[in-house]
Amino acid sequence: MILKGWFVVLFFLFCNINSSFGFQKSDFEIIQERVFENYQSSPATDEMDKDISILFTLIQPNGSFKDLNYADKSMTKWEPDKHIKRLGKMTKAYTRASSDFYQDDKLYDGIIRGMNYWTSLKQEPISDNWWWLSISVPKEIGGMLITMKYGEKQVPKDLENKMIEWMNKTVSITKSPGKDGSNLTDIAQHMIMQAVLTENSDLLNKAVSVVSESVRITKGDGIQRDLSFHAHGPELYMHGYGREYLLGIRNVAVYIVGTSFSFKPEQIALISEFVRNGYLRSMRGKYIDYSVIGRGIARVNATRTNSGLVKQLKAIDIEDHQQEYQDAIDRIDGKKPVSYKIEPRNIHYWRSDYTIHQRPEFLVSLNSSSTRTVRTESGNGENLTGQFLTEGAMYIAVKGDEYFNIFPNWEWNKIPGSTTPEINPLKKRTNWVAERGNVDFVGGVSDGLNGVSVYQMNAYNTRANKAWFFFGDKVICLGAGITADRVETINTTVNQSRLRGDVSIGNENEMQVMNSNSTKIDKGPIWIYHDQIGYFFPNSQDIELSAQNQPGAWADINGNSSKKTINEEVFKLYINHGKNPKNEKYSYILMPGIESTSALKEVDLTGIDVERNDEKIQAVSDKGLNLLGVVFYEEGTFEWGENKLTVDKPCLVMLQEYSEGKWNVNLSDPTQLLKGTVKLNLKVDGKSKNFNFSLPDDDYAGSTISKPIDLN
Repeated sequence: MILKGWFVVLFFLFCNINSSFGFQKSDFEIIQERVFENYQSSPATDEMDKDISILFTLIQPNGSFKDLNYADKSMTKWEPDKHIKRLGKMTKAYTRASSDFYQDDKLYDGIIRGMNYWTSLKQEPISDNWWWLSISVPKEIGGMLITMKYGEKQVPKDLENKMIEWMNKTVSITKSPGKDGSNLTDIAQHMIMQAVLTENSDLLNKAVSVVSESVRITKGDGIQRDLSFHAHGPELYMHGYGREYLLGIRNVAVYIVGTSFSFKPEQIALISEFVRNGYLRSMRGKYIDYSVIGRGIARVNATRTNSGLVKQLKAIDIEDHQQEYQDAIDRIDGKKPVSYKIEPRNIHYWRSDYTIHQRPEFLVSLNSSSTRTVRTESGNGENLTGQFLTEGAMYIAVKGDEYFNIFPNWEWNKIPGSTTPEINPLKKRTNWVAERGNVDFVGGVSDGLNGVSVYQMNAYNTRANKAWFFFGDKVICLGAGITADRVETINTTVNQSRLRGDVSIGNENEMQVMNSNSTKIDKGPIWIYHDQIGYFFPNSQDIELSAQNQPGAWADINGNSSKKTINEEVFKLYINHGKNPKNEKYSYILMPGIESTSALKEVDLTGIDVERNDEKIQAVSDKGLNLLGVVFYEEGTFEWGENKLTVDKPCLVMLQEYSEGKWNVNLSDPTQLLKGTVKLNLKVDGKSKNFNFSLPDDDYAGSTISKPIDLN
């Protein structure tokens, strides 16, 4: 039915575009119109006209702009690119009927002078970053030259050809970095523009073909089998490069709809699946999980987005999905609450060591790294202190903005969820550091609603078996075997977020507002509440809590940013395991989406039991949900009450009794190295049965296998 829907959509678009008044347009004409319309879609006319007025004061008689350094070679914020961007804006004003500068002779003269200056520079502008001349400059040139086709006066042909020559100064699309993910779709876009400008059918066919070939499940950069997205190797980039890829695909799709080059229905269907079950899943309203944007975490406002791209993607999807897109758009735009139409779900993206647990009240995610995946990279002077971003990092969001622009003020040795040494200061990473994790036992098991995830950490001379039980509206977090050979204190960070409102501490009967900037708690059980999130520590642990200003600067994490000190009040909660801990452990429960301390008192935890928490097995049961989750670090038997669960290989198991004697059993291999089967024996109430679980392979390795078990 889905593919049938796609054929209807594409057939309608083809007929609508090509059959108006019986006039048959060529593919070049159709694509040219699409590029022009897309290029003119921003900025707003009023904003644009104000900028044009300013540009008139900056442009020189020779066509240069007096405020630009054309000899600049910077990796980021490369100044010569501004010359091209300004010319692009000028061409938009010249060809937009609503602009005060529409068909303005003075503006046309400035455009031509600016192009002549660019093409006659004796020392051609060059950057130390290949991206500027391979993607940014040629895309802008393509857009502006096509736009000028709609002007009263045209760009002289010889000058147009000189500008087109700059579109050829790009890296090859047959090898990295040009062939990878969003880089490929970006380069292909300006190849399509150049093909239209020169009416080159071979170039057009080549550009569309390479993009079409990228719309597939891959083991390299791009969309993975689990609908996560990789860039720069097996590095999670659901947003960032994932967003750029989607933007490129959307643009190309719009350019070629109604032509003989249109995407196949199954290709658009895959893009739709990635958007709806990958890209949008890592967002809470208009805010993005900080762990899925790579080194972009070090950029101002990087975790906040708008609905523009989602609206554009909605326009190329089928009718069946339109409401789902609109719901997301309404949440992003703030027209509906962030909880609107959010369905409960748990997804483990086994190709990326990434888990999300979603309820209408909250979004919690977990990001780890294994030998199969790459830790969050640094590059271009960005993300200088992000060494610990994949050490079990957690995003705990109710409103969505809990971490918005907090990153200059973070203590980066205390990433939420991580167990790490308190290295202070953290050594800033050199350019382009992207290392794989160094353990195999990293993964998750999920039934779609609940799940168990694990990270057997062994890094920075620190070891810890870390497990998360995502059960209903709670997350039970366990750590065992915490051992380190370090001079620094080892901490497990529970959270580090923006301080908003009071912090309350107490027990199930009474909560009191913390009246100091910091405190230490070593007696349990203890409850802590802040900003609609409850924290429960069931036993005595060395807990440290801070609620105060933490000054910082963007330059601390991004070498291209301001050194101006920013003051931000920060809530910071962590467990101190001391120096050189030996076989230490922790346990705590997260309860996001609790509206008040009064509501926290109503939370019932009596049905949740930490059944076992050691180096061999970690297990939690939830009697209210009839759930049991078990992490087996080695083959063995787990006993709870008179019941037993035995496996012959290390694995993750989650069981739920849905009727007396009837169980749904979910199992996965977090190492993704096991072959054949896992033998499981379940004994409950004296009844016992053996079962074999056949393990998936190839790019399904690590995914969940589900099987019903009837002990009756």
